Amino acid sequence: MTYCLTPLSQQLRNDVVSFYLEGRMRVADIIRADKSNIKIGEWSAGKITNGQFPISRSSLHLGRGWEWRIVTFDALETSFRVLIALSEEREYFRAILALDSRPVLRVICHHELHTSHLGWHCHFYNGDIQLVHPGVLRDKETFIRWPGFTNPEKSVKFTVTKDSALTVAAERFRFYGQGTML
Repeated sequence: MTYCLTPLSQQLRNDVVSFYLEGRMRVADIIRADKSNIKIGEWSAGKITNGQFPISRSSLHLGRGWEWRIVTFDALETSFRVLIALSEEREYFRAILALDSRPVLRVICHHELHTSHLGWHCHFYNGDIQLVHPGVLRDKETFIRWPGFTNPEKSVKFTVTKDSALTVAAERFRFYGQGTML
C-alpha cells in the first residue's frame, strides 16, 4: 500500500507559513528558534528596576538572599528577555522568559525548581504570545503548569548554583553563543 503525504504536508506547510505571517508565536516557537544578539548581564542583588525588566510595577523585589541577572536575545525578528533568579539559601531557581513589547514586557514562561514543589516545572502561556497581558509577572488565570500537579514526580535534589544557573536557563530556552553552550 502506498501513502501520499504531499497534500497534507503542503497544507501543514501553508498553515505554518500563515501562522508566522499573521504574527502569531507560541512559547515553543521561541524556544526552537535561532537566537541572535545574545547579551548576558552580570549578577546583581536587590531590586530589579523597571529599565532592566519592565513590568507594570516601578521595580521588582525578589527579597533578601536572591541574586539575578538578565539575558537578552532576538528570535523570529522579535526581542526577548530572560530574568534568571536564584536563591541558594531558599533552594529556589527561576528563569522567566518575556517578550519585549515596549514599553512593558509580556511574560510568557517561568521555568522553576524549588524544594517547596516536587521537580522541575514550567508555568507558561499556551497560545499566541501576543495575547499575553502586558506588564503582568504571571497571569494565573491564563498560564498552565507543566507537568501538572497530578503527575507523579520524584523529588529532585537542588543543585543549581550561581555557576550553573546561566547554563540551566540557556539549555531550557536554547540561547547559545556561536554554536556553543554559554
